[in-house]
Amino acid sequence: MKGKIGVIRALLYYRYGNFFINFFKSLGIDYLLSPETNKELIDLGVKNSSSEVCLPLKVACGHLLYLKDKVDYLFIPKIIYPYENLYTCPKMMGLPTIAWYLCGKEKVISPTIKRNFFLPLFFVGLKFRKNPFKIISAYLKAKNVSKERKKISFDNKKLKVAIISHFYNIYDKEIGDVLIETFKKEGFSVYLKDDLDEKILRKKDGFAKNIRWAFERELYNAFKYYLDKVDGICFFFSFACGPDSLIGEMMAKEAKEKDVPFLTIIFDEHSGKEGMITRIEAFCEMIKRKKNL
Repeated sequence: MKGKIGVIRALLYYRYGNFFINFFKSLGIDYLLSPETNKELIDLGVKNSSSEVCLPLKVACGHLLYLKDKVDYLFIPKIIYPYENLYTCPKMMGLPTIAWYLCGKEKVISPTIKRNFFLPLFFVGLKFRKNPFKIISAYLKAKNVSKERKKISFDNKKLKVAIISHFYNIYDKEIGDVLIETFKKEGFSVYLKDDLDEKILRKKDGFAKNIRWAFERELYNAFKYYLDKVDGICFFFSFACGPDSLIGEMMAKEAKEKDVPFLTIIFDEHSGKEGMITRIEAFCEMIKRKKNL
């Protein structure tokens, strides 16, 4: 098989993108990564998606359509269990089917992943390269590319806020930057879920062990870790996300019991940045008054 493979800069890209791209690079496979999300891509996705789905999925559709006529194949893995037997969300599992509809089934390369990434990627590699040893070597090289994590330290001279949100929301600059930048402008140190070690995010203590969605368990564990270490918590999630709505209610209840200020921001394609900024500024002002600052 020859040709250029497309990788969308959306959803799972913000967790596994570097891994996949380094795998293709090591095999010498030509690839194209879609650009940073912008208004045009959002509008394209919204126009070609059901109004019932969340904004991150609509954004992913925009990226798919951007790449559709620029590449020979689209790499859209179907990750069912990222680890243990915990599910990703239905939109991630359904994205390959959406890609078939939008771009054509013959164009979509969609390995099914259930915890084990090696075999699915090995067979993808075999489509492009016939040397199995080269494919194994490429997989190991990609796997060894470590993600840099910010070393967590809590400076008590500054106010601190934890933003609890999925990686595909907060790291997509068009969606998440407004939160981070506004809190920083207000003088807060910002802490994110993905700053934390996997051992913390994958804990099975208390309510967390009942959560069957991998990424929602991570949200809840991050919340529990930060709860007594920061001055406020902001939960940022997309409209129409059922699992996040449930986890959000649990977090809000526990934050109230601990008297920790808790702000929920729900967004969709109609959300204006100015409205978010106003709510964050009011939240920061409330924390400062509580601290007599």
